[in-house]
Amino acid sequence: MTSVHDLWNQSPVQELTYQQTFCAKATLDNEEGKINTKLASFFTMSYCLNLDCDKPQNPDDAKFCLTCGTKLLLKDRYRATKPLGRGGYSRTFAALDQDRLNHPCVIKLFMMPPDQDRKATELFNQEAVRLYELGKHDQIPEFYAHFEQNNRLYLVQEFIDGQTLFDELEDRVTQKGNLYQESEIQDILNDLLPVLHFIHEQGVIHRDIKPANIIRRRHDGKLILIDFGVAKQATIKALVEQGTMIGTVGYAPAEQLQFGEAYPASDLYALGATCIHLLTGIHPFNLYNSLSGCWLWRENMPSATTISPKLEDILNKLLQVLVKERYQTVHEVLKDLNPVDCVSDSRHFLNNVDIPLESEKNIDYTRLRDLLAEHNWKEADKETRKKMLEVMGQKQRGYLDNEDIEKFPSKDFRTIDRLWLHYSNKRFGFSVQKQLWMEEGGKPGVYNLIAYEKFGERVGWRVNDNWKLYSDLTFNSNMVPGHLPLGLSIGWGDGAIELVGVEGAVEVDCLFSRVDSCEL
Repeated sequence: MTSVHDLWNQSPVQELTYQQTFCAKATLDNEEGKINTKLASFFTMSYCLNLDCDKPQNPDDAKFCLTCGTKLLLKDRYRATKPLGRGGYSRTFAALDQDRLNHPCVIKLFMMPPDQDRKATELFNQEAVRLYELGKHDQIPEFYAHFEQNNRLYLVQEFIDGQTLFDELEDRVTQKGNLYQESEIQDILNDLLPVLHFIHEQGVIHRDIKPANIIRRRHDGKLILIDFGVAKQATIKALVEQGTMIGTVGYAPAEQLQFGEAYPASDLYALGATCIHLLTGIHPFNLYNSLSGCWLWRENMPSATTISPKLEDILNKLLQVLVKERYQTVHEVLKDLNPVDCVSDSRHFLNNVDIPLESEKNIDYTRLRDLLAEHNWKEADKETRKKMLEVMGQKQRGYLDNEDIEKFPSKDFRTIDRLWLHYSNKRFGFSVQKQLWMEEGGKPGVYNLIAYEKFGERVGWRVNDNWKLYSDLTFNSNMVPGHLPLGLSIGWGDGAIELVGVEGAVEVDCLFSRVDSCEL
């Protein structure tokens, strides 16, 4: 059998991220406010990013490369200090952001001109898009910047202090110590599953979960999920080109590698493959017998490792070849993993996933979040309209017009929609309404009264060719999907217009065009 040293990164994308080579984020000394001396060597010089430069090392105060003359500051603020890793498409560098008091960060450089390889360029840009869309999450690297300079693409993101699970495993193998035990695997599952729940709630599938893409953060031991370079919106089928696979052989399931399809269950499969790699020290590619169609991980565990029948059943279900036979959601896995008080435990894990309350206008969405968490749908609906008026500075006027909707900040739109999606279990939200409207024949930017009336019937605003009165509406968990929020139907005002639906006839195409452009 192949050991951990072999076939460790068979990803067709061949992307070695900076975390796989050196994972460190400079920590501040509380007493002196200085960069930790263990990491100081990573930030004491300037490194030229010209790939053809023979001697890229430069003094830390140099403005131009002493060898080739290339300007050393990217965007006049980011200074690379040391190379960290490289792959087929990119290189990564430790760096400092001089506009943020020399805050440590990572620069990821796409090595080809953007017009040279369309698919590779798309994947590189996609990582920036996914990190931006996901917003801030404690266990996902924070997105800082994405730009093109001198016909090269760059991504700047958070610098993590820690070690990948792959490197942890390699250390254990090298030192001939014990591999991962059941309690450690349970901790890994309980730590990572809520992160997967968060990204799946945003409609994102990671598609490349493996030990090398999971970092154990040094200061608190939490697991950080990295490398969203091949992550994809769950609603979009991946493009499969001849000779191109997305994911890593051994970890990615068959539907992803062969057909370019990915679901939440695909990420759960990869998480299961990660667990058996940690338990056995053998790459999962070599743990599956394709002739008999069965996994051999149980037989290849070290004699010192024992696991319970419960965990064995969970891992086997995660690793089912057929999608329909696997766990479909994070909640299902947590329910089996934590059977004692399983309902309250799983809700604790999932509801504690923070939805970033981001706003381009410094709007506080705390009350909206709390109302939705309590399932106080009526007050949450009122709070949504109130906050949307506040965003556009129209509280005094009391309503939003098409121009306001067209200019509504995408970050605020995304926050509001994510809150509704999360706390309603994807039953309510603008993105849900847009999907239902399109299913009834609506098209963003195109006025269609018939489609809107059908949509009104679909979401419970219209019955027997008549729009309902606001006073006749009920606000409970039995409402049909798309019923809330009601802003479109009653004119966005803080005080509801009594006849539901009428106001939206002339705004529906504008609203959902904005939802579409914000990629909700």
